[in-house]
Amino acid sequence: MERIIGTRAREHEWATLHYYKSSDLSGKHYDKRDEWVLDYWDSRDHSHRTFLLEKIAGFSPVSSVLEIGCNCGPNLYLVARRFPDSQIHGIDINPVAIQKGRELFAAAGITNVNLSVHKADELGQFPDKSFDVVFTDAVLIYIGRDKIRKVIAEMVRVARKGLVLLERYNFGPEQRDPYGLGIRRNDLWLRNYATLIKQFAPGAQAQITRVTADIWPDKGWQETGAIIEVRLTSEVNRNVPHATEETVG
Repeated sequence: MERIIGTRAREHEWATLHYYKSSDLSGKHYDKRDEWVLDYWDSRDHSHRTFLLEKIAGFSPVSSVLEIGCNCGPNLYLVARRFPDSQIHGIDINPVAIQKGRELFAAAGITNVNLSVHKADELGQFPDKSFDVVFTDAVLIYIGRDKIRKVIAEMVRVARKGLVLLERYNFGPEQRDPYGLGIRRNDLWLRNYATLIKQFAPGAQAQITRVTADIWPDKGWQETGAIIEVRLTSEVNRNVPHATEETVG
């Protein structure tokens, strides 16, 4: 179906996931339509989230953050605890995940996180440069060629300092995907995000950190996973890349 109607197929799948009452993380089946969300909430201590948080903190001082595809907000929980005085926003396509997330944050006494239902390419409610950092966590792997340009363009538009993306990266020959639109492998999209982002932010610099076993103990993520840290023009040259990272741009 995705090959015929593009990203809309994946959008429908994720927007209606609560009807199946099952978790893609654990494979468990639940009685209530919002219980599957708890698998995400309970994964707050997953090692990749801690590493992602440190990359976001690399843009400090951080006064505002946006996550694209936040589910109920496990990443945002960590961000809120790290930056309690920041304004934090998350969007997700699934309304049940957003509602459950609001309840979970309220129960945790966290008041600086705002969650709303939107698609990844629907950021029109946010003015230019609204957030210091915009980030994703295994979300763009589901965005096809038909929408990825708009998604990236909107992320660049609303970001002030930079982007942090934890996604599948195309480490292969650039001629296979010269514009970074993506190569589909095992139903997921791999891209050279450094190439793609430069089309919308020519002055940006990207640091690519490959996912290792201590970041994500999953072979698929270790083979093609990466954290892409993008500093927009005003942020370029503020920090020196670590020796273990590949610098592009």
